[in-house]
Formats: sequence, C-alpha cells, structure tokens
Amino acid sequence: MPQVAQVQMDVVPDAAHVQVVRLVAVSLARLHGVPEDVVEDVRLAVGEACARAVAAHRRHDVDQPVRLGFEGGPGLKVAVSDGVALPEASGDEAVRLLLAGPDNRSPDADSEAAPAVMALLEGLAEQVSVHTGHSGTRIVLGWGAGR
Repeated sequence: MPQVAQVQMDVVPDAAHVQVVRLVAVSLARLHGVPEDVVEDVRLAVGEACARAVAAHRRHDVDQPVRLGFEGGPGLKVAVSDGVALPEASGDEAVRLLLAGPDNRSPDADSEAAPAVMALLEGLAEQVSVHTGHSGTRIVLGWGAGR
C-alpha cells in the first residue's frame, strides 16, 4: 500500500509568497508521481487558487494566514483555504457564493476575475471541489499519478 505524505503550509496573505507555494506544489507533484506533462497544470492551478485566497484576505482585511494542505502518494491533492466567511455551501452553490462575495452581491472590482479563476482551476485540475462556510472557503484540487 502506497504511503501518504502530508504537508501543511500557512502563508502570510502577501502575493510575494505565491511563488513559494508554486515551487512546493511542483516539487510535491513530481515526488508523488504526477506525470511531467501535468506538473505545469499543478503549478498554475495551485498558484491561482493561492493568489485568489491571498487577494480575498487583503480585500476583506483578514490578517490570518492562507492555509494550504498537500496530500501526496500516489498523485497529489491540494487544499487551499482562506478565512473570508461565507454561508455554508458546497459544489455549484459554493462557487456561486464565492463569486458573489461575503455580502452576497455582485463581485466588486477586485474580484471581477473570479469567474475566470474558477474556470481555469476546473480546466487544469482533474478534480475540483469548493466548500464555503463561516470559517472561509476551501478549494481542493487533485491530480492522479502517472502509469
């Protein structure tokens, strides 16, 4: 039975730290057998999910860290969590709430790119799940190992 490895990261909500998250994601993807032609997708998707969370923290004055959880072996699963409170939901309803923002209105100018980010994540990751709640949003991305 393959061994599962877990790595947890707390990232200060500063866009400068997103590059470090991308490097960690690439290293763990390679370590856990994600095919080389998919590693760039991992880098882009994890970076975009983290950048979205960092932007949400900055926009809503949340000073706690963005949390990331990496689970590898075989393949890679990455959870990116922010601390911006939203109503409890999952799946399509969570995405709708995420796009509407904490006050359930149309997105403000800073989050107009949110629909494109969600579409990008769905295009790059093999599995995507979104959960919102009072403690924030959790986006989980997954990729399988190569043959």
